[in-house]
Amino acid sequence: MQHSTWDGKSYVPAPMKIEPLQPPALEAARRVAAELFPWENEHQIALEAALFPEAQTGFLSARRLEQARFWTATFDGRVVGLAGLYDYRGMPSETWLSWYGLLPSVRGRGHGARLLDWIIQTTREEGRAVLRLWTTVEDEYQQAIRLYERRGFTAEEYPALPGETWRTLVMSLGHHGATPIPWLSIAGRPELAGRMAPPAVARVA
Repeated sequence: MQHSTWDGKSYVPAPMKIEPLQPPALEAARRVAAELFPWENEHQIALEAALFPEAQTGFLSARRLEQARFWTATFDGRVVGLAGLYDYRGMPSETWLSWYGLLPSVRGRGHGARLLDWIIQTTREEGRAVLRLWTTVEDEYQQAIRLYERRGFTAEEYPALPGETWRTLVMSLGHHGATPIPWLSIAGRPELAGRMAPPAVARVA
């Protein structure tokens, strides 16, 4: 394990490490996911499915997933970020970035870009033709959207669910010179994993 060091004037932070999720880090990863995505719960199930798929066959089947995979970003042994990949059944040339982010305490120093670049390179080395993700157009995600665009992702608008007042984008990146087929043009495509309609607004009598 690499630790921060003292250079005589200040502490020099250890490099960020990116590692496959392991059982000892599961609870820490769950806490990070809950902080990054407090309005969601699927990440808790997906993290367990990545480690113990036999215990989450119902989730994988419902989402039409071959597998879910996760990596942790750590500093000094502390989990500070996550990146997942969802592999859909029957779509071996594609994979989806899911539950990607870093805690606010480590943002603004290029670590998010490094984590994204690592995922892009990993999927390219796996021979995937396309890496996709979905996001919403809200203030808190503008910086991430700009990063995706700088890395070559192209966006397509996705139809709103009942009750949604925001825009949803599917963003796709082609590897090895591939031009991604628009997600909306793929027949029989699964629903976007992790996406839920807003709860109905209670009516006042």
